[in-house]
Amino acid sequence: MPLTRRYEAAWLTPNGLIENSTRLAPATPLFEEAFSALARGAVVATEEGPVAVEDLVPGMRALTAEGRVETITWIGSMMLYPGAGAEEGEAVSLTRITSDALGVGRPSPDLLLGARARICLRDARLRRATGLEAAYVPARAFIDGVSVIEVTPVAPVTVYHVVLARQGSLRVAGLEVESYHPGEGLAEMVEPRMLSLFGALFPQIESLRDFGPPLHPRLTRFEVESLWD
Repeated sequence: MPLTRRYEAAWLTPNGLIENSTRLAPATPLFEEAFSALARGAVVATEEGPVAVEDLVPGMRALTAEGRVETITWIGSMMLYPGAGAEEGEAVSLTRITSDALGVGRPSPDLLLGARARICLRDARLRRATGLEAAYVPARAFIDGVSVIEVTPVAPVTVYHVVLARQGSLRVAGLEVESYHPGEGLAEMVEPRMLSLFGALFPQIESLRDFGPPLHPRLTRFEVESLWD
């Protein structure tokens, strides 16, 4: 059996109330990805102005990089502890993108992201190689040890993720960070009992189909690295 982790969530009910829960669930990539995009302190653009991710509340409206305003329907968080997972060769790490690493003001200031965060890539090389105008790519794909750095925390760190009523790219410190979406084909890849346990983490929807279609395709870290070859 996999190790378990404590996951916290707040969500918007159909009648506009805010509910909260804390659940124990498997500490596997499927579950952790839903809670680990933005480290505490990351500032998200909203209708009310810039708001630190830890101060977001379901019902707030985020300004997306696509020019839309979307309601935040769910916010999840979990605590990362130094040294956790080291025995299995998967020690906790974060990705620090230093100021201006991806262009002027991208980001500004430094931005600390969870290990499973994805950012929106819009690049001529992407268009030439794939024909795509935009794709979500792992932030880890940009790690170069200089301006984008893998960070091992020395103290516990809280990381967060956000679900929007319709998926979009959160505007965070000048970068476009993918709001959470479980991806397509999950029902075919995950056994029913685990899928039911996973779906229970999102009480704001009746089924995972209610996430709707993903906004952009996703590329793997290896596909992104091949673009620079």
